[in-house]
Amino acid sequence: MDELPQEKKSFVRRELIYLLAVLIAAVILGVLVILRLNPQATKLQGADYIEGLPKDQVRIGVDSITGLYPNIPFANEILALNNGIFEGLTVIRQGRVQPALAQSWTNPDNLTWRIKLRSNVKFHSGQTLKASDVRYTIEEAKEDYFSKNPIWVTGFVAARVDSVKVIDDSTVELKTAIPDPTLMHWMVFLFILSEEQVKKDGLDKATGTGPYKVASFSKEEAVLEANTGYWGGVPKVKKLIYKAFKDEESLVKGLEDGKIDISFVIEKVFDESIKNKGLRIIPASNSGVGYIGFDATSIKAKYVNTEKNPFADVKVRKAILLALDAEKLLKDAGSENAALSQFATEDLVGFNSQLKRPVANQIEAKKLLSEAGFPDGFEVTLDTADFAKKIPEQIKLQLAEVGIMVKLNVVAESEDFYNKLFSGDTSFYYLNYVPDTIDSTDLLNSFIHTVDKKTGKGSNNMTAYSNEKIDKLLDRASAEFDSRERANIISKVHAEVMDELPLVPIDKTTVFFIVRDDVSFKPAPFGFIFGYELSGRQKVTEDQK
Repeated sequence: MDELPQEKKSFVRRELIYLLAVLIAAVILGVLVILRLNPQATKLQGADYIEGLPKDQVRIGVDSITGLYPNIPFANEILALNNGIFEGLTVIRQGRVQPALAQSWTNPDNLTWRIKLRSNVKFHSGQTLKASDVRYTIEEAKEDYFSKNPIWVTGFVAARVDSVKVIDDSTVELKTAIPDPTLMHWMVFLFILSEEQVKKDGLDKATGTGPYKVASFSKEEAVLEANTGYWGGVPKVKKLIYKAFKDEESLVKGLEDGKIDISFVIEKVFDESIKNKGLRIIPASNSGVGYIGFDATSIKAKYVNTEKNPFADVKVRKAILLALDAEKLLKDAGSENAALSQFATEDLVGFNSQLKRPVANQIEAKKLLSEAGFPDGFEVTLDTADFAKKIPEQIKLQLAEVGIMVKLNVVAESEDFYNKLFSGDTSFYYLNYVPDTIDSTDLLNSFIHTVDKKTGKGSNNMTAYSNEKIDKLLDRASAEFDSRERANIISKVHAEVMDELPLVPIDKTTVFFIVRDDVSFKPAPFGFIFGYELSGRQKVTEDQK
């Protein structure tokens, strides 16, 4: 990914001609920003459809409608719905993090973000966005995060900020306790509220600045109407209607019956004949990574029939990597997921394009096990959640070929499964995780870095893995504000991870978007369906060709 835009210095001379030139340039820049966020209708190269057309309404199928920001879960579909109503300092558009309420920013030092706000932005309730609203939102969310019963879904994002200072109505300065070069990636999820409006009407009636306003809202259906005064340009779709369905099968039936126009499913619970009903199928990655985790630090591992912890030896971890033919096990599991070469997908910053997954080699795997002192293999329990058990079932079969006899422990309830992992009651598990940002620095800091409660690093390092060399590289990346250099450092971390194997990457998740033919849509990172990026689509007539 390219570095997020930085504020550039501008110099205006006294002469009228230069002032006029600046004004013209500003108008052009504003138009370009709007065009970039809200692209015009275009005929696709070599295609039979015109995209980007106005449309009266689009009906979106979701698994639940749980509420309005900030009292919502950190879940894909409800975040996407709320993203149409509310906005953060940044936003994901066209697959990239871009400025939203923040027009630009600079870093006077590596602990400071000086942010220039977009001018003339109005909340749906009529108030004009001010720097004090940013301060209010961050301070309220941060205070809530440290309370006994937090309700703000992204209070953890606000907690990354140490202090907030209002410079003037359009400028705010954020200070962090430690360098945080990916802060603006996280600010996508911290929606800014109006201090005046919330204090008047209450937090449960907060309004946003987004491209859509709430017309009606219930657990069964939410209707959003286009904000005609939106700073980024009027949305192509006048009305978004979100409808809740109990499961993926009922979602697909809703599409087939014409009740909704777009949704996505994780499992392939549809027949290809659905294409004959005015629908198309778009497979896409949601950036999810599936992997095997180990207890590589304990002297004796739990749920293993040996005195010595086999996973403490990198030769055993490499044997497991070589024993697994990821493409075959995914196919045998009936999965459309693709094999991973590293602990990241291609769309994340820092992905190392030079890394290739080694070809499965059972002979070499057995040799490594023998060298590590396990010539006859060993027995171990593999923990997995019920919803993800098909892939671990194939892992079990393939590891048996090299003498590692796996007993599957399928945990029915997701909450029980995660509690088991975070309590350290495991030594061998399979987990699928969707990253929070498009920079793999954050993913690696969370899962690979040594646990550090002060900085929050290692928050998902469930088996207390620690590697000084990897930590030093991650710490360098975490203080590097140049995105290209940070990506270069992180690509080296990915190489180190594949050499040391604190975990074994298995698969990247493929989801399926099912879209009506007259709806224009391009998949966004993490499987989001952003209403503002939807538009009409129609076949090119003979006269238009």
